[in-house]
Amino acid sequence: MPFGTGRLGLFVRRILRRMWFRAALYAVAALVTVTVAAWIGPVLPRSWAARVTEGSVNSLLEIMASSMLVVATFSLGTMVSAFTAAASVATPRASNILIDDPISQNVLATFVGAFVFSIIGLIAMSLGLFGGDGRIVLLVVTVSVIIAVIFTLFGWLDYLANMVRLGEILRKIEAHALNVMTKRAETPFLGGRMFRGQPSGGTPFKTNVTGYVTSIDIEALQDMAYKASGVVHAAVGPGDHVDPDTVAGYTTWAPNAEDQAVLRAAFVIEPERSFEQDPRYCLIVLSEVASRALSPGINDPGTAIGIIGRLQRVLTVWTSAGDGVQPAYGLVHMPALSTDDLFEDAFGPLARDAAPALEVGLRLQKALGALARIGGPTFAEAAALQSARALDHARSKLVLEADVERLKALALDVQSARARS
Repeated sequence: MPFGTGRLGLFVRRILRRMWFRAALYAVAALVTVTVAAWIGPVLPRSWAARVTEGSVNSLLEIMASSMLVVATFSLGTMVSAFTAAASVATPRASNILIDDPISQNVLATFVGAFVFSIIGLIAMSLGLFGGDGRIVLLVVTVSVIIAVIFTLFGWLDYLANMVRLGEILRKIEAHALNVMTKRAETPFLGGRMFRGQPSGGTPFKTNVTGYVTSIDIEALQDMAYKASGVVHAAVGPGDHVDPDTVAGYTTWAPNAEDQAVLRAAFVIEPERSFEQDPRYCLIVLSEVASRALSPGINDPGTAIGIIGRLQRVLTVWTSAGDGVQPAYGLVHMPALSTDDLFEDAFGPLARDAAPALEVGLRLQKALGALARIGGPTFAEAAALQSARALDHARSKLVLEADVERLKALALDVQSARARS
């Protein structure tokens, strides 16, 4: 499936990640139970109905309603504290990944949904909507919800023990970065063709707003180009900052006011960057954590060394990217990700902050050397540039000339890999 998805698909994905959506499913389950009980109840054996009293079902629902409200409130407070701790332990940008974490979403949705389910069940019981037969159905569903809550609670306790550990936060960031980078490597131009500059006679169009491009509805651009028998050349991609004067792209026809509105709407622009189509942002967040670990107040070079390995793994995925992928949206041209920008986002600030730490500098040069050897000419060039910059930073901070010579030897290996590529 193409990496570029429609605006509707983006909307649906974001809705599915909302806690209230999952909780609403429990409310729907309660309403379905009330409806189905009226139909299924009469066909059940009468002997079953005699064993299920109204008081027993009411008691279960009342216990669940009172306990789930307390548990949901406690869990929400715990999550807020965890997000705050993650921002201080790692980086504020890491909180967004934790907030979207499906485990946290499912836990809160289960607790809140169980509370809503029990309230609807109690209301139905008080209105006399269930006879003896109907209470059997309600009891079965209630017991199923209780079992789901118990299993969720056990998993939640185990999850809380690791939630704010730096290693766990980094694992989630890396997993997200690998996922985004893999999708982008599979479709380097979001399913379109490569943008090669302003077309001859092209008509520019602008976004007319200020912010970051978080997503592009390439399907809408394709449909617009098809109807106009033309081609859309997008000049900006996810992660780029735009303002009202920024040219978002060009069309090979003269778009009218309605076309201009459709073209602008295809570019989702928000105040902050998003992880969904922006692998550069994932690299920036990892690099931020490393820079924070190297700050004088924390002085944790081990974390920075570990993050260099994570950055190396993520960038290795990009070595499989190519422009030979058959485009799904051939009437749309999209800008390519710059390998130089990827390396700068990953290692630029890190090289500066790691200058006084020899052990981090050595690991950085080794990672750049490995990337230079496996990634082809563009990787080798970008790695060599970052290697030279890191060496310059280290020269200005390291006291011993012997330490500088160790770094210089590794930097020469990176330069040699560039010469061989």
